[in-house]
Amino acid sequence: MKDWYPHKNVEVFVPDPTWPLHRNLAELTGFKWKNYRYYDKKAKGFDYKGMLEDLKAAPKNSIFLFHVCAHNPTGCDPS
Repeated sequence: MKDWYPHKNVEVFVPDPTWPLHRNLAELTGFKWKNYRYYDKKAKGFDYKGMLEDLKAAPKNSIFLFHVCAHNPTGCDPS
């Protein structure tokens, strides 16, 4: 990723929660990582408002890891 992505000093945002592998992959490719809100534990569902706030607040050119369906490990889908 570092070889192909032209912006070198950006962070990779991963959903909260996610598997440790996703954070490790960001680090192995030379990027720092940060969580973005995805799952609302109290509501037991997708945190649409929190995710949008985090997307909008992220620095320009940030990288986001999205689970396209059946978010792993929660199984929660945006619909």
